[in-house]
Amino acid sequence: MVAVAVASALAASPAVAQSEHEVLPTPASLTQVLSCQSRDALGTFAELLFLQYRPPAWMRPSKLPKALDGMIGLYGFAVEGNVSVFGEPVDHVYFMSDWVVALLPRASAERVIAAQKMTRAPIAITEQYYRFVDPETGPMIGGFAPTGDAMAKMLVDAFGGDPAAKSAKVPPSTDPKMLLVGCNYAVASQEDFLDAARGAEDTMRKAGADIRRMAEEGEARPPR
Repeated sequence: MVAVAVASALAASPAVAQSEHEVLPTPASLTQVLSCQSRDALGTFAELLFLQYRPPAWMRPSKLPKALDGMIGLYGFAVEGNVSVFGEPVDHVYFMSDWVVALLPRASAERVIAAQKMTRAPIAITEQYYRFVDPETGPMIGGFAPTGDAMAKMLVDAFGGDPAAKSAKVPPSTDPKMLLVGCNYAVASQEDFLDAARGAEDTMRKAGADIRRMAEEGEARPPR
């Protein structure tokens, strides 16, 4: 949710368009997408997966794992073949707004973060790392903690609930065992990203307040 909020704040950006030069949807081209190497390949996958609903034979829609519970707007695919993110082999990939990512064990994710010289983003409520390929237009290499806990907390704050309930007001883990790593293809500058990152907590707080107001006015109901 936090990553989505930041991506949304950046999304005065044009959508990724299909290139005039068609890129074959192969495990190698998906590896390029995950590693911030090809907007053209991303356009091909976006067209096939979300407009034509015709994934290649080596990709199939997949349910989200428990580690990603509560994340909204995330679409998972099981993949076959030699697919990797910055050298780390993966068998599932996830698309979310302008992000294309894989879920890695923390040790693997930290290897990528170090090798790609990512920096910790100034977001207080979650763990996120970044490095811009081009500081003016992106794309942005990134890694971040699953944000379902932050979403759950926002909903609890908005609707209230039993403070003793397991899901109520429990802060996100300070050391999640898994991190999402990949590429954000939003056309935005590093300065824009950092401004959005610094305001992420306020964005979440305002979203919670809006939901709470809608609930009080009968326009929203708590999730079941």
